[in-house]
Amino acid sequence: MRCLFVLGLATSLSHAHPLPALSWPMDDQGIWPLPGGAGYPLAAGTSRTLPVLIPELGDKEKAAGGSWRLMASTDLYGTGAAGGWAEIIWEAVDPATGGVFATSTKRLNVAAPRAQWAMLYSSEQPGGEAKLAFDGNPKTIWHSRYAGGKVDGPHTIGVEFGKTQWLTGIRYTPREGFGNGNAREYRLEYRAKGQWREASAGAVAKGKETTPLEILFAEKTAVEAIRMTILSDITGGGFGACAELTPLGIPWPLPLEKASPAPHRVTMEIPSELLEKLIEKRFVLRIRNKGATAIVGGIDLARIHTAPSAKLYGRSNGGLGPDKLGAGLLGFDALTEHQQKVLTIMNVRPDSPAAAAGLVAGDAILSVSGIPLSENDLNPGWEWLSYSHEAMLGRATEAALRAKKSELVLGVWRNGKETSIPLKLPRSRPFTTMDPATDPEASALLKDMLHYAKTKQLANGSWSNDIIRTCWSALALMATREATYRENVKRAVDWSLAKYPKPENYGNLGFWSGAYACILYSEWYLATGDERVLPHLDALRDWAFNGKHQSAWDVPALGHGPDGLPYGQKALVAPACHLLVFEALAQRCGMKSALFEMLMPYMEMAWSDPKEGGHGALGYNRSYKDTEEFWSRSGLFAIACQLRGQRTDMRDAMTAFMEKNHPWLRNTHAYGEPGAGWGLLGLHLARPQAFGTVLRQYAWSFSLAWEPGYGLHFTTPHMGAPYMGEDDLLNAVYPLVLQAHKKTLTLTGAKDRNWWK
Repeated sequence: MRCLFVLGLATSLSHAHPLPALSWPMDDQGIWPLPGGAGYPLAAGTSRTLPVLIPELGDKEKAAGGSWRLMASTDLYGTGAAGGWAEIIWEAVDPATGGVFATSTKRLNVAAPRAQWAMLYSSEQPGGEAKLAFDGNPKTIWHSRYAGGKVDGPHTIGVEFGKTQWLTGIRYTPREGFGNGNAREYRLEYRAKGQWREASAGAVAKGKETTPLEILFAEKTAVEAIRMTILSDITGGGFGACAELTPLGIPWPLPLEKASPAPHRVTMEIPSELLEKLIEKRFVLRIRNKGATAIVGGIDLARIHTAPSAKLYGRSNGGLGPDKLGAGLLGFDALTEHQQKVLTIMNVRPDSPAAAAGLVAGDAILSVSGIPLSENDLNPGWEWLSYSHEAMLGRATEAALRAKKSELVLGVWRNGKETSIPLKLPRSRPFTTMDPATDPEASALLKDMLHYAKTKQLANGSWSNDIIRTCWSALALMATREATYRENVKRAVDWSLAKYPKPENYGNLGFWSGAYACILYSEWYLATGDERVLPHLDALRDWAFNGKHQSAWDVPALGHGPDGLPYGQKALVAPACHLLVFEALAQRCGMKSALFEMLMPYMEMAWSDPKEGGHGALGYNRSYKDTEEFWSRSGLFAIACQLRGQRTDMRDAMTAFMEKNHPWLRNTHAYGEPGAGWGLLGLHLARPQAFGTVLRQYAWSFSLAWEPGYGLHFTTPHMGAPYMGEDDLLNAVYPLVLQAHKKTLTLTGAKDRNWWK
């Protein structure tokens, strides 16, 4: 009853390698309520079977070539109330002969945790999950599945308790309005001593379809679980819905508990030569228990490449991958894939911890520090911050260093079983404050990144012949205020002046490129008094001002350059935000302002004003005030406001929203890591305490990406990414971010000037 029983896998794959998760059919003995979820009891001497159909490879997989293998796994939470040993046996069975062609075994004797309560439901619709029937908000609803394959009724919603509860009844609150799914005919049941019993059955009276329905027992009753079945709904569509289901007679809701990760997992491999023969054929997965009752999860199937490569990467601007995970500390790159519990290695660097441990391309990582990998979540947000494989590996490295361990143990699938492989850690200390002035590891990382920047500068003075990476790298070197870097920065300024003698030379994305060049020029002038750059500041301001167009809302706006406005004259905010930062810095150089005044009506329209019920962040434009891609544009605008001393209301609202929603920092539209850096600099300048708090929460990210003696290795962000640069981009952005505390640039709070004259 926990989830829909899936009979087969007929779904075709486009470029997602994980196959849809499956669940065993629930029997009438209920579930085992786990903190944050539920498991399936598998009694001694019993088994569960499930037919499976492996779909064909998608077009992207076929184009990648090579071979694939299948990893099947089930989470093991422990033994039931009686304790003891359980021996779980995974088997792949030929239904025609009954022969077993793949198998794996796991023993466990840890007691499974038990939650105070867990949800029972027959199916759920994404966006209408069962948890919404227990959130105390009657405006949110649980709804039976209707998209992607409707589930026919009857439909059930209920509660499994961790211990016997004395109830007086339940209250069923239907969804607002005369909507499908609201109960017409229903049945209420409770379970006591392992047996389901009917408590009440009936029909909702005409005219009462949207009125809460209370069903009371004759007396207080001891129950282990309770469920309401919607036999028919008021529209006759065969749906089920519920706004709130409230057990009566006990305090409700009981507190939600943090999800309990499975301490063990049993995994089985179907190798490539066998998997090829199983495409579009049915076989049976069977799990058996030869010991005490065990609490198991559903089934996870992952079809993984035996030699994954960049050919399998997903869309670089948004989407859910697959993409690269750069584990610089450990010495490998991996293919990170959404909703997968396996992490496959793409390449291993020579003379690295991974190479010394014998890891090779194609190895499948199943666990870290003895903990099975969680389901990888590549959606930007809190789940990514908590459960992505990158976060799990990164946090494990920091935890090992805090515990003064010299190795990190990875569980890797080898020769038909999971093998523990220790990797020597090339560092001995964890991060602490992430401020190089007080954190020795942050100081060492900064030193590596500055060395990377100095040695990667091209003979022509640029970095990668790109103004974005050149601006970031030069500013990072400037922020040190060390005389040894002055000539490097001057060469960068000289290169830019020669490459862009006129604003027209900035090209098709001119407002972006020009803003970067003139941010560098402004900081250079403020540090040195070099007047060669001043005419370029005025020229960019005038070129941008004259490149304005009337937007769809009849106020001036800017596009990527002076060619025109995209998206039906709706324009976009991001290039303008970079120009506003340039202009705020250039004002300190004596340049007169024009862009801020011209763009403010448009910016106010794009802002989600809290006084009007908005969330506070800066939107993409007036028609798209999103909460997903806000990070860089909000941070940039906050920098401009802070430097100018204007619109502190907008600055404060934006940075407050950023602080509360920081897991979206890598999701800055079409921009990736430079946008993450801009947002962090915005927090530092306008909300410094939040900057320190947020940066420390990403110590794991720096820990995993950093190869000591080299610098940071690239990991694909949620948006933007490789076309903007990789290692050369990270090692340009983050040395500036880590030096923000010093306030050595105007951009980071410096007040003095001519310090490099």
